[in-house]
Amino acid sequence: MKKLYFLIFCICFHSCSTKQQKTTDDFRTDKQLSTVVNNEFINIILNQDTITTQVFKEDVNYIFHCKNGKRIYRKKKFKLHPITDSIGLQKAQLIVDYNKELKLNNLIGLSSKIINVNQKKFLFQEEIGKRLIESNSKREGIIVKINYEDSVSLATLKGEYLSTEYTIAILNYLKNNMLNDLILNRTQIESHRAITKKYLKNARPNYFYLNPITNQLEVIVNDLIANKEKSNIYPELMNSKSSVGYLDFFKVDSQQILSLINRKTVLDKKIFIPKGFKIRLNAGESIDLVQNAAIMSFSPLLVDGTLDNPVSIYSSDSSGEGFHVLQNNKTSIINFLNFDNQTSFSDSSNNQVWKLPSSFTIYEGVVDIANSNFTNLKSEDAINIFRSKYSFTDSKIDGTFSDAFDADFSIGVIEKSMFKNCGNDGVDISGGELNLKNSQFDLIKDKAISAGEESHLTSEKCTIKNAELAFISKDLSVATSHNNFFSNCQVVYCSFQKKGEYGPAEIIATNDSIKNCSLTHLIEYESSLTIDKNKIDSFEYNIIDYLYGKKYGKATIK
Repeated sequence: MKKLYFLIFCICFHSCSTKQQKTTDDFRTDKQLSTVVNNEFINIILNQDTITTQVFKEDVNYIFHCKNGKRIYRKKKFKLHPITDSIGLQKAQLIVDYNKELKLNNLIGLSSKIINVNQKKFLFQEEIGKRLIESNSKREGIIVKINYEDSVSLATLKGEYLSTEYTIAILNYLKNNMLNDLILNRTQIESHRAITKKYLKNARPNYFYLNPITNQLEVIVNDLIANKEKSNIYPELMNSKSSVGYLDFFKVDSQQILSLINRKTVLDKKIFIPKGFKIRLNAGESIDLVQNAAIMSFSPLLVDGTLDNPVSIYSSDSSGEGFHVLQNNKTSIINFLNFDNQTSFSDSSNNQVWKLPSSFTIYEGVVDIANSNFTNLKSEDAINIFRSKYSFTDSKIDGTFSDAFDADFSIGVIEKSMFKNCGNDGVDISGGELNLKNSQFDLIKDKAISAGEESHLTSEKCTIKNAELAFISKDLSVATSHNNFFSNCQVVYCSFQKKGEYGPAEIIATNDSIKNCSLTHLIEYESSLTIDKNKIDSFEYNIIDYLYGKKYGKATIK
């Protein structure tokens, strides 16, 4: 009996020791980092997986590039800063807390954590690039790197063109604390500066990101060691004259409400409406956008049409570049709007090309769209909702060059609506949540309903007809289909991983009806599909090789 107790004790002790050993290393390498020379290939062992990486030395830091599509903590490129003492550990924790607070305030923060590598502590940080921008719920844009070594100099990461006006604005901000409100996002920069001072005292920006939706620059800081800033004075406002061209078409009342001067308006130029107003379009009013005209508003939009007298925004010469609302967390309400024959927005008036993928854009805040029709739209996205809370009810999108409804990093409801004649996707969400009910999809050339980038989507009592791909979940998304009807589709359910930094996806279907569809499911290995509580065990590898026009669906049009 004593021998038995001793044996049990040994087993338990060994088990506990093993568990303890596993928790001390977040990952290990097959070669000590201190012996690594620049541009060397080494292996990382993480969760019983061996990941080949290319390592570059930068002073005392190590930059890793993962190979063969692998990721470490979902990052392809990352940097390790060694932590050698308690002061360094305290500083590293400040960096982690700093980036968390940036993200909580919708500012660009780096994925940062303290980890153990071969029983030594390091600060893990993702590298600056496209994935950093997307992981912060923003659209890919130009990133400008700042070099402080001699005199301040600038360079874009990928060699993109940056106009002289933008270069001057950055240098004036860095050297003279002067802030050009047209080019630099004052709200973002002041919020970023306040948080930076809280943690890093006088750290300066290392990068600027050009937000392609607002066409304004935002700050990125990624240095572990705070560098010196010229002063703590808030930047002064440079003399920059805002466009007043909107006053040729709109009048303003004592409550700062803009309304059309003429009920039937022909708008023949791009106008930019500053923040601080509410734009009201009344029943029966119309705007004809000609000669590449567009409306870019930094104030919310109120459309107050009726069933008999809707508001109309159209383009008689097919050159209109749409209506775009960058409303700074305000609320737009759109009721009975007919929006027709538009393309996407493009402007180069300040020598830096500003492009949006959509004909109708809502950026940040809340928008409720009801009883409205969006037709004949020749843009990458007919409607793009970005970082917003939205509803889209009793409305229709019919006839699109590419995608119909695209929502990025947003939460919303779509109900009793129709999506028809779509050149690519019907409804596509990324990094958000959607409750989709009682809606119809017909003649969809790519994906009818699609959830990506860790989204949560629920579809109920919808009819999906004549679609290439009917119901899609990708990149750690979870999509639920309940009481939907699918007919004449090439593929009904498709679940897969598209982007390396994410992972497999999931579909849960209950009580759906399927008629005359070529293929019920196309599920990638490690992704999943459950139909009426029965898990499907038929898989394919590399599903993406079948999609985007290779066998099913259609290539993305931009």
